[in-house]
Amino acid sequence: MSLSILTPEFKLMLSCCRVKPGRRESELRAEALGGSINEEAFLSLLLRHRVFSLVYFNLKEESLISGGLKDKLKQLSAVNQLQALQSRHMQFRLQKELDLQQYKGFFLKGVSLSEQYYGDAGLRHVMDIDCWVEEKALGPIGDWLFKEGYTSVPDIRRLNARQFAFVQRTDHDIQFLTEKPGLPKNIELHWKLRGPLGGFNLQPEAPMDEVDHFLYLCTHGTEHGWFRMKWLFDLPQIIDAVSFDWEVLRERAIALDCLDHLEIAMLVLQEFLNEPIPKAILSRLQPHQYERHLMYIRKVIAADSTFNDNDANRLAYFKYMLLLSRRKLNWALVLKYLTSHQDWKLLPLPKQLFFLYFPLRPFLVLWRRIF
Repeated sequence: MSLSILTPEFKLMLSCCRVKPGRRESELRAEALGGSINEEAFLSLLLRHRVFSLVYFNLKEESLISGGLKDKLKQLSAVNQLQALQSRHMQFRLQKELDLQQYKGFFLKGVSLSEQYYGDAGLRHVMDIDCWVEEKALGPIGDWLFKEGYTSVPDIRRLNARQFAFVQRTDHDIQFLTEKPGLPKNIELHWKLRGPLGGFNLQPEAPMDEVDHFLYLCTHGTEHGWFRMKWLFDLPQIIDAVSFDWEVLRERAIALDCLDHLEIAMLVLQEFLNEPIPKAILSRLQPHQYERHLMYIRKVIAADSTFNDNDANRLAYFKYMLLLSRRKLNWALVLKYLTSHQDWKLLPLPKQLFFLYFPLRPFLVLWRRIF
């Protein structure tokens, strides 16, 4: 494990992974606080992993933490509470619009997860609203968001039919952004639950049950390399709240083609949070299969940088995605890297000439970097 993960600051953060800490968390916290805590580094770590609200909830009565740090965490948590209220209000309005237009849709992660398993909408960091909608709702609900003051990335109003079809094939969501006061800054409309890697092949008709939801969170975190502790901290809350039949859950993972995501999630939970792996999973788990996956995960968890912030990180993530890909030659994944909406914006081509974006890609990337 990386030395940066073994610091007292990292251990203290990990000790705050539960709303209701147990013996393991209490012992880890005592060990961390037994050393010298660099509070500035600790705060940076909490911001990087977006867990400051849960950590403040755990440490607000801790005498070994300074009043200054507690005040900063309290302020950050108060802002997060406000954002949670805004997010909850927008979810209500968005669901009302879906019902009005008679489209299927439901929300992923976010304040709904926090309310159900943390017991407080503001204990989990609020960043965006993830909403799954049936594919035919994408245009109409997108139009409603445009009227509310959002813009989309890519701007689907400017895409030709070929470009829009490419997005639908190679991606699974579109971001809608706004700076309008009082509105959540980012809403993602998903027409697929996962991207081009394959795995978690659920075709939803309604909100997921507890088993499918847990497997979805395992898949989401694993596909992102568990880059943020925020995602990993979700799992202990659910494990504490739900009495899973782990044999049934494992069989469901096989049916949804996400057993590897589940097993990797269990290994990460064990390594970082000392969470025991259920016997039904452990008895058939072969950890050596995931050595390369775990090497990447340890590296990105320990990284100070933001996700995919440079070419080296993007290449490493691409290699990691290939490890998770269900196909040896994944054209949807390869195509996603061979052109982008930034190319289309820089050089608008008619839909008949869309194929030219592929050979022009190196030149368009170079042009953007220079100018």
